[in-house]
Amino acid sequence: LADAVKSNTGIRASVFHEGMTLVERDRAAAWFADHEAGAQVLFCSEIGSEGRNFQFAHHLVLFDLPVNPDLLEQRIGRLDRIGQNAVINIHVPYHQGSAQEIMFHWYHEGLNAFEQTCPAGHQVFVQMRRKLLHHLENRELEVEVFIDETRQMYKQLNEALQQGRDRLLEYNSCRPLIAESLTDEAMQRDYELDTFKFMERIYDCYGVDSEIRGQDCWVITPGNNMLAKMPGLPDDGMTVTYNRNIALSNEDVRYLTWEHPFVGNAMDMILSSEFGNTALIAIKYPGAKPGTLLLECHFLMEFADDCKLESQRYFPNSSVPVIVDENRHEHAQLLEPDLIPRMLQRVDPDTSLKIVKAKQTELSTLLELCAQIADKQVPGLVANAKRRSEQVLGRELDRLNALQKINTSVRDEEIEFFRDQLRQFDSALKNASLRLDAVRVMVAI
Repeated sequence: LADAVKSNTGIRASVFHEGMTLVERDRAAAWFADHEAGAQVLFCSEIGSEGRNFQFAHHLVLFDLPVNPDLLEQRIGRLDRIGQNAVINIHVPYHQGSAQEIMFHWYHEGLNAFEQTCPAGHQVFVQMRRKLLHHLENRELEVEVFIDETRQMYKQLNEALQQGRDRLLEYNSCRPLIAESLTDEAMQRDYELDTFKFMERIYDCYGVDSEIRGQDCWVITPGNNMLAKMPGLPDDGMTVTYNRNIALSNEDVRYLTWEHPFVGNAMDMILSSEFGNTALIAIKYPGAKPGTLLLECHFLMEFADDCKLESQRYFPNSSVPVIVDENRHEHAQLLEPDLIPRMLQRVDPDTSLKIVKAKQTELSTLLELCAQIADKQVPGLVANAKRRSEQVLGRELDRLNALQKINTSVRDEEIEFFRDQLRQFDSALKNASLRLDAVRVMVAI
């Protein structure tokens, strides 16, 4: 069919079937989704009726009709979904007197399946299956009575489904003002490029290959020199996009957002790995004489391993930065994090290694000094965390206690749960300690 269309009309046509590999099917779907230079027609076998989104297409030609209404709904559903902005035109060619003609009339006149969804269609099929197959095998039989019987049964089953609807639930399922606000916020986030920039830096740092596959689509694969295995990245790679519309049109393309597990795994890998937590730079800093060595350390609050609380929620900023020079002077107040990128100059790896080796004794001394300075801040961090936990958990305890007086459905176990959370967190605070997370050597110039 595809070859005939291309040779007789010159229309760009693609195919999509079980005999193709997954990559070949992905390419065929992507070519069809390309509005400018892509395929104008896509010929699919039954495998194309599931798992793919083609809502950018407006015409569906059904060369053969499935016996099961659910399969027909699956086919139409490839086009009739979120993102479709036009009327879908369904074309069903058939030979007169054929089984395909009977199926067409059964679907169209009996179930009205081409013009609207038929929720009771499967139940009708289960009850009428034998009669339907009998008429398909014996096409000389009178089909009008059978179609009329189908129409009556579908009407009865559909009315039964309608009576079971909870209209009060439906009425309260959508609050238009809140829904519009959330929609606007979600659409605004679609135009932000922060996720794209972040992930591109991850690929560059860890040696992941990223190649453009099409408009707003990239194929990422493990590179030959990849430094560490990225959780969620298959060995044969995957296709990703940061554009919601592209993802809606191509179900095989991963839509990466801040909430996507792959992005979350990348952030966890950075936070938990030692890769990238040391650096050496030169800095144009007027607060120190040229040649002065400065050490910047970042410490994080850490809890006992057996503590299963979400303790970090009470430490909105648990990082403790300390900057000292070789004369034991502190500079954290003057060298704020936003200022350092404007002052720094990169130092090549060979020079960096020579500096570290030459100043190894001084760096060890400064490291101990930074740890001592950071430890002095622990009591303040613990006190702030305690106040925050009492505000959050204490407020919830007060709310439940007040609610229990007027609502007997509030159980004692719920109140005791938050009391127990507060006790466990207080116990965890006693074992809190600082852990060295990152070190940066700076040389004043």
